[in-house]
Amino acid sequence: MRLCKRLTKILSINLGLNEDYLHTKFGGDNERGACLRVNFYPKCPQPDLTLGLSPHSDPGGMTLLLPDTDVTGLQVRRGDDWITVKPVPNAFIVNMGDQIQVLSNAIYKSIEHRVIVNSAKERASLAFFYNPGGDILIKPADELVTEDWPALYLPMTFNEYRAFIRTKGPCGKSQVESLKSPR
Repeated sequence: MRLCKRLTKILSINLGLNEDYLHTKFGGDNERGACLRVNFYPKCPQPDLTLGLSPHSDPGGMTLLLPDTDVTGLQVRRGDDWITVKPVPNAFIVNMGDQIQVLSNAIYKSIEHRVIVNSAKERASLAFFYNPGGDILIKPADELVTEDWPALYLPMTFNEYRAFIRTKGPCGKSQVESLKSPR
């Protein structure tokens, strides 16, 4: 939680906002949400026939991932290509989530990613999801909305967003992109 608070401070400052802006919009020290998940991917004799996790962006604020440094598996989309992320020992991978994309009015983008399996080795990772409180209204920061760059997203609580994406299933980044307001 402390690392995420520091990261939101850095992101806020980089956006030209008050240093506590994102932390406060997530609910401050009391209302934000968090979840730790252990992911296990068994070895698969035909890895080209399955995915460990289909393409998606994380719906929350940010994800800290502690990957298995011996077996790669995380891939991120860059254009039409999938790039395998090579883990660095004793380092986290930080993925921006959809809520940071909305709050930053798409200055920061959530990352589309997937997980592939390995034919010879099993793999494990730890994912820490740092999210806004469920009932907090999330919308682009007023300071980032101008006549030349209007708000790209309509206000929605994180709970409303989660309910919305659950009806769609993992579909790359199509959920957050479909919520862009018409210009």
